[in-house]
Amino acid sequence: MPRLLSLWAGVSLLLGACSSTAESETAFSPPTSSTTKTGTIKIGERSRAYVVTQIVEVGSNAPLVRAPAKIAFRDGAVSEVDTPTPGRITTVHVKVGDKVKAGDPLVTLTSPDAANSRASVTAAQAAYDAAVTEAARQDHMATSGVGVETDRVAAQARLRQAQVELDRARSGSALLGGGAGSTLVVRAPIDGTVIARRATVGAVAEPGGESMIELGNPNALWAIADVFERDLNGIKDGAEVDIELASRTEPLKGHVMSVGSALTGSTRTAPVYIALDTQSTDIRAGMFARAAIKGPAGEMIFLPSEAVLVKDGKTFLVYVKVGDDTFAARRVKIGRSVGGQIAILSGLKVGDVVVVKGALLLDGASEQML
Repeated sequence: MPRLLSLWAGVSLLLGACSSTAESETAFSPPTSSTTKTGTIKIGERSRAYVVTQIVEVGSNAPLVRAPAKIAFRDGAVSEVDTPTPGRITTVHVKVGDKVKAGDPLVTLTSPDAANSRASVTAAQAAYDAAVTEAARQDHMATSGVGVETDRVAAQARLRQAQVELDRARSGSALLGGGAGSTLVVRAPIDGTVIARRATVGAVAEPGGESMIELGNPNALWAIADVFERDLNGIKDGAEVDIELASRTEPLKGHVMSVGSALTGSTRTAPVYIALDTQSTDIRAGMFARAAIKGPAGEMIFLPSEAVLVKDGKTFLVYVKVGDDTFAARRVKIGRSVGGQIAILSGLKVGDVVVVKGALLLDGASEQML
């Protein structure tokens, strides 16, 4: 019997301990808040420790928009070199990666059309010289009183016509560049690097066909970032950008030049064109990068995401302190989320005191932002 009494006493102590623990856990939960006649929410004294407020200030740190990017040649920095007249390629003077100066030979062709064009210049020049001589003769005869006025006028007309034909022939021949007779030398129009070579010896090149040589200026590069639609509002021209490359330990510095006006249909992104503030010899067109675009510091209000509540899946609320332990719901318009912070586009002003932690104690019917 004493042994049974001892066992019963142990069970009683265990049940008592469990009851005490349950009571302490129940007492830990703060009481629900109450709604006043004016619609505001008043919290009890025991709930104060679970509600943290913060004075609204304009953000001091520039938020970042991160987006994939690619290094590319800027507009006008790429030149596709074609042939001005049909011909057969006899020599290719460059290979991919070669650096060239404007005027350097790229491709030599043999072209019957080039021979005809140059011959037409010679013929036009001869006709012009003859017209000049005849016009001078008719002027001299008219001055001497032995000429016929109609012949002099006709000679002047033939001279003007010969001048037009010579100018036309010279313009056509000038497009051929260097060379003589049927030989046509195609030269570099800009300083740059050969980024593509499609010309091969023996092939026939045609105007308007595939370009023979493609040149790019390595000193005229920019980065193009693909930014999602939701993040575009925070990007301004001139914004600072850090461009991270796998081949570099330090990011390149740049700034936003412009934001594309059209979105792609599938990814809903727009191109953001970023000028490189520093050029480097180890940067090449086609490299993949990651752009960190800084937003305008000091121009936007940011709150922790747990400060913003969602009502009915479409209304965004924050709670503003309006008195001692009294709070009122305020509807806000939100922007993008950056690093756990939500941009507040409207509904709050600097100096407002808002609940940044414990907002669900005031409104249990809402959901919290993630």
